[in-house]
Amino acid sequence: MRYKHLRTIIIFGSFVLLCLSMLQYYWFRKAFDVSERQFDHTVQIALKRVADTVSRKAEIKKLSSNFFFVQTNSGLKDKTVDSLVRKEFLSRGLRIDYELGIYKADDDTLVYGNYIPATAEVSVEPEAVDDIESIEKNFAVYFPSRKAYLATQLDVWIFSSAVLLLMMFFFSYAIVSLLRERRFSELKNDFINNMTHEFKTPVTNIQIAGEILKNKMTDEATRVYVDILMRENNKLREKIDRVLLGASYDYRRKPAFETIDVHKLIEDCAETFELKLKERNGRIGLQFDARTTLILADRELLADAINNVIDNAEKFSPCEPRILVKTRDVEKGIEINIIDRGIGVERRLAKKVFDKFFRVTSGNVHNVKGFGLGLNFVREVVRSHHGEVRLISELNKGTEVKIFLPHA
Repeated sequence: MRYKHLRTIIIFGSFVLLCLSMLQYYWFRKAFDVSERQFDHTVQIALKRVADTVSRKAEIKKLSSNFFFVQTNSGLKDKTVDSLVRKEFLSRGLRIDYELGIYKADDDTLVYGNYIPATAEVSVEPEAVDDIESIEKNFAVYFPSRKAYLATQLDVWIFSSAVLLLMMFFFSYAIVSLLRERRFSELKNDFINNMTHEFKTPVTNIQIAGEILKNKMTDEATRVYVDILMRENNKLREKIDRVLLGASYDYRRKPAFETIDVHKLIEDCAETFELKLKERNGRIGLQFDARTTLILADRELLADAINNVIDNAEKFSPCEPRILVKTRDVEKGIEINIIDRGIGVERRLAKKVFDKFFRVTSGNVHNVKGFGLGLNFVREVVRSHHGEVRLISELNKGTEVKIFLPHA
């Protein structure tokens, strides 16, 4: 993944999650405020009913978020007030722990206190309200678990907030994993580039030494071994170049577009393989049916891509390779078809062959040596030219690679 794209994903994803978090917090606060007001309203109505029962001039004061004071300045029966408060709360569905305190009106001395759990039921019948004590009293109600009670009323909002936090955690984990994978990919590419460059120096020295040795030798029997050495050295250089090419394309260098003739480019690529095919009694045929042949392309990259496909067609043809390269006009572009009569691949693997390092095998045996980079490189090059590539194949009957490129 390109660094610019990854940075865009991180910024956009972080912005969306930030907006969702702010929106969630706003609506959560709104819901909490509504629940709080509803709770206060219900408590004050219940206490007002109790106060009106024992006094005509009662005044209810909310001294804090969970403490309500009822000023009656009347004679109160302790058990009667306790029973009335409990009955009013239960009738309004207020199943919450609370503490009831009754105080003398003149010096606020506590004369009665009781803790009522949320599971309590009305077990005491109210005493006669006319039987009033002579001492003037006030009473107060305290809710020690008010916040917990309100939270239980917002279970849906708490669940949605937990889901959002979980999303943020997984998003952060995914970003960290992507950055770590990108770092590993860069280290891998650096290693491959350094390794292949280090290998190219001795390969070049072997090539030079072999040519000098071959020119100085007169014994034909010995020159055969030098030819073998040179041939194998050339194979090693080709494989090193292939690995270097596949790894270096991960950096996605921007193609240097120019107007080129596709037919001329294909002819140059086919000429490169003529000698190699003749050695195996094979041949490559060209069938140019396209009339509009000019496209905008990076000559070097596109040539490497076509060479990779032709090279695969040659390698996967077990005997006397027969390769045909055709072109034809299609809507908004040109199509290049590279057809062989090789071993082919199973249809279920037709898309996987474009994955990096994927290779078709027979059991645990790799019949053809390679690194699984060629077709992946072809796909990336074609995509960089705003084109498409497809592979159509049937096992033991051959393969056709279709490359679409837009017109200039």
